[in-house]
Amino acid sequence: MAINYSIHVSNKLIASCRYVGISDDVQITGEICPVAKAISHLFPNVYVSSEFLYPLGHETDVKIEMPKIARHFITLFDSLGEDTESRLLIPSFEFELKITDDVLEAIHIEKERVSRDVFV
Repeated sequence: MAINYSIHVSNKLIASCRYVGISDDVQITGEICPVAKAISHLFPNVYVSSEFLYPLGHETDVKIEMPKIARHFITLFDSLGEDTESRLLIPSFEFELKITDDVLEAIHIEKERVSRDVFV
């Protein structure tokens, strides 16, 4: 049985990441983007791509499909790499991340911990 976990990507978080992906950090963008930062308290080694979240890092097969709203955010955020001021205009948003039992087992997180964690 899957657990739905609410993620909040705040304006403050978006602002703190506005320069992500435009300098020497391109290789680690998926580790330091706003979506990755918003969930790093639960998955410290998280890597985010345009379609999946990899809770154990990008070199593993363990992945969670990103909801449509998160995929749209990533596409928009990435498209504004040359215009970091416009990134500040992207509104905060929330999404539900569906964490399946196989993912929980692979990352050794108890369902109770996921259920009681709070928004970032």
